[in-house]
Amino acid sequence: MTNEHPSLGITIMPEYAQSEGVDAVLENITQRLGCTVLCTTPSVAQRCPEGTGVREPPSDAGAGLGRTLDRPLWGDRALWMQTATSFRPDPALYRESPYPPPLPDDLTDREGGTVAALLAGAKRAGMQVQLQVMAAAPPGLRVQCRDNAADEQPLTIHGRPVPGRVDANLSLASQGLRRYMRALVADLLGNYPEIDALRFDWPEYPPYALESLLFDFSPAAVKRGQELGHDVEAVRARALEGLRELGPRLATAPETIDPERLAAAGSWGAALLAYRAALVGDYVRDLAAIVREVSDGRIGVVMQAFPPPLNRLSGFDFAGIDGAVDEVSVKHYTMHWPMIERGYVERLAQATGADPDEVFALVHRWLGLNGNAPTRAALRYPEPEETHPADDAGLRRAIVIAAGELRQSRFSTIVHGYGPTEDVERRFRAVLESPCRHLQLNRYGYLSDEKIARLSALWRAHR
Repeated sequence: MTNEHPSLGITIMPEYAQSEGVDAVLENITQRLGCTVLCTTPSVAQRCPEGTGVREPPSDAGAGLGRTLDRPLWGDRALWMQTATSFRPDPALYRESPYPPPLPDDLTDREGGTVAALLAGAKRAGMQVQLQVMAAAPPGLRVQCRDNAADEQPLTIHGRPVPGRVDANLSLASQGLRRYMRALVADLLGNYPEIDALRFDWPEYPPYALESLLFDFSPAAVKRGQELGHDVEAVRARALEGLRELGPRLATAPETIDPERLAAAGSWGAALLAYRAALVGDYVRDLAAIVREVSDGRIGVVMQAFPPPLNRLSGFDFAGIDGAVDEVSVKHYTMHWPMIERGYVERLAQATGADPDEVFALVHRWLGLNGNAPTRAALRYPEPEETHPADDAGLRRAIVIAAGELRQSRFSTIVHGYGPTEDVERRFRAVLESPCRHLQLNRYGYLSDEKIARLSALWRAHR
């Protein structure tokens, strides 16, 4: 996976191959867009009554209920679907796993072959092909379909789970999770031997909720952290004391707080971040080792990660993970960024009694992700026709920082197709003008014919 030629990939949910047909989808992405990498998921879907399956597009924990698709799916731009695995798992592989294999059903038998047909068609067209799975949320086939395992949830520094998370990741220190992922990887490679790489989403502690930044002090994490050389109880004690001191300062003088100093070498923040990074790095290396062992080194490993500075909060240390995986793919899911920032501001103000606008000034300056949102009120999940507040300079800055920390693993950026055409084009151009040679489009369902034409023109002119 060290090819230095620029590449353009795309993530396509299999239901579009079911709806539009494999040949039509492949023509759009190869002939019209010029993509050379296709990624899909090992699942299929069918329409179902509202409220009985999963919403497509996803609601993002209720914040994105206004999201609609650009490309109609079975004639609709928003619908409810039932999903199923696209293959029949081998139960024997999961004997050592505490989590059962994905459950096939009649939908698997009727439509499951669509995924194999899509991968085979892409290979005939000369494309690299990948499967994407969730890194730490069994059954792991796609983001909307997951079950929380209460006994293996990550716990905060206070020993509590965080309810209502966007993600459903288990503790990354869970040995049961590793056993499940080994079984799933073996199953996928047995059913889809033609794939070139596995792409893992959320191989970290997703930093959507402020309280999630205080993960992970579950029993499994504490034990593994100690094995990795961290005095976890000392990390916990120092962080609790630091948080007790920070609260009054936020309430009375937030302008005096420098987030970088809170995480400076020797600080309680640095110790907490280093502990989280150790847990994430350990899990990422284990995932990569599983893939290489099961495939005899034939299959590549791609990890999707949050952009700077959110990766520091998620525990995904680019430099520490460099070389452990074939590719690190940084996500520009720019509709999520104002939601994250607003959540931090509101929760900090609520917890400390600080003025929300003063907290906004602090968080906004430090994150640097939503430069076109000048006020707290501007931080909201964008509707389909609204420009995203991520500014071009912030987009490029995140890429420069991430790319600068990677020397061995290939670096790529994922540009999200959600939003008005002009804004998607703007964000795509900003990435093209940065030091990034490998791009991935997420997802096909947000790419209208007009978006495809415009992005294709930009890509071909730049390449």
